[in-house]
Amino acid sequence: MNDTPDHIKKLQLQIWLSKPPAERLRQAIEDNAALFAFWERAKKELAGNINKEKH
Repeated sequence: MNDTPDHIKKLQLQIWLSKPPAERLRQAIEDNAALFAFWERAKKELAGNINKEKH
């Protein structure tokens, strides 16, 4: 997204980098798992909708 002002981006980066590496890694793993689960649900829902349209 391009709607976040630069000073806010710098502040977010500063906050992120102030966290210990282990916490940043944990957060990245959790975010990745949530994103993967979202895409799996979306694919199943899309497949279900396609099957309904065929019948």
